[in-house]
Amino acid sequence: MRVRGGRLGGEDVVAEYVDWVRLDGKTVRLSEVRADPDGHVRLLADARANKSARCLCRQPGLALVTRSTQAGRHFLACWPGGGPAHHPECAFFRIDPQMSGRGRCASAITETETGTSIRFAAPLVSQPGEHGERVDAATYPGLGRRSLGLLGLVHYCWETAGLASWTASTRSRGWRHVTAAMASALEGTTINGQPARSVVYVVPPYRPDRAQANLASFDAFMDSLRPDHPDRIRRGFILGELKAVHEARKTGWRYQLAQQSPGRQVFVSDRLDARLRRSYRNAMSEAAARAGGRRIMLFYVERSPGGFARAVDAAVMLTNTTYIPADSSYEARMADALIAAGRSFVKPLVYDADVTDEVTSAVFPDFILTDETPPTYVEVWGLPGQELYERRKSAKRAHYQRQSARLLEWTVTEPMPVVPPPGRTGMP
Repeated sequence: MRVRGGRLGGEDVVAEYVDWVRLDGKTVRLSEVRADPDGHVRLLADARANKSARCLCRQPGLALVTRSTQAGRHFLACWPGGGPAHHPECAFFRIDPQMSGRGRCASAITETETGTSIRFAAPLVSQPGEHGERVDAATYPGLGRRSLGLLGLVHYCWETAGLASWTASTRSRGWRHVTAAMASALEGTTINGQPARSVVYVVPPYRPDRAQANLASFDAFMDSLRPDHPDRIRRGFILGELKAVHEARKTGWRYQLAQQSPGRQVFVSDRLDARLRRSYRNAMSEAAARAGGRRIMLFYVERSPGGFARAVDAAVMLTNTTYIPADSSYEARMADALIAAGRSFVKPLVYDADVTDEVTSAVFPDFILTDETPPTYVEVWGLPGQELYERRKSAKRAHYQRQSARLLEWTVTEPMPVVPPPGRTGMP
């Protein structure tokens, strides 16, 4: 095999190997293994038994974990804590936890060779009156550190699925890719002790020949939330892209999700709708829609007496058209510009950290360009002139100067700068 971008046998990157893995001595494409795990079941089982799975994005190879579901399905996962060691274009690459909000919530996420355990702040099974109707730090102390809230959970899923990253070799990314990546991210994960695949419903891609099966899948998920005792409440999660919001017939609102039948909407109260528009104003804004932004919703739901999905709480995450997370319409535009320039990058996610958190606001960049060493940080300055914002801006700039970091900046009251090719970005 030809080698580009590194030394075969050294520690450098073997560029053509970023999609290759070695399973029990045999080299195969990761994309083929994920597309057809049943066709590779013997290799995966042997690799699991011998602990011999290796990712070849680096030489001589990085250890992977081979896990098995209760149904006997084998799959590959990143070695716990090993994500930052992989090449940025590798499917197992993960940003250093200290460069995102994940670093501050280590107690809420436990990774081992056998799987990942997540502590969600609110209960999934409880009795009436035992829980609040709002998943926030006031109701559940320790949220964001000892446990995840809704935004933290959707950020975990997105980051683990590799959806917060983009590589220059990526051609496109649609909802089909998102759901496939999310399925891999949820495998081997438990939320409050329950298998994530059983408590998180990810809206599947629409296909005419799958329409009835998708309806049956949603109905089965809602039936799983049916209480098995009058004094018990079951709750779960629905993850999808918001398509439209309609006024309900009597009271409240109906949130319609893309790819989902209009007959299976999520019912949201007036109070929750108002809170979502207030708490996630950037994501819900007209400016975000004009920038082509997508709104990813994670609903914390229960089954109504009539069998409908009733949202108890929800989180909204704005993305650009290719599902790269963004905190504003300006960031969505910057993500589009980075993609158009052929850059590889990652978006650090804050999880449940408050936007005024000193560590988060002072350290986390808006994007990190991963196609050059050392990496370049990208900052979109969106609130020029506001005193608190200017103080945080000065603190971040001072941090970058202390680190001698290269910085690509855009103050949104000025024209967006031209994004240069790799190796010519920013100035220390």
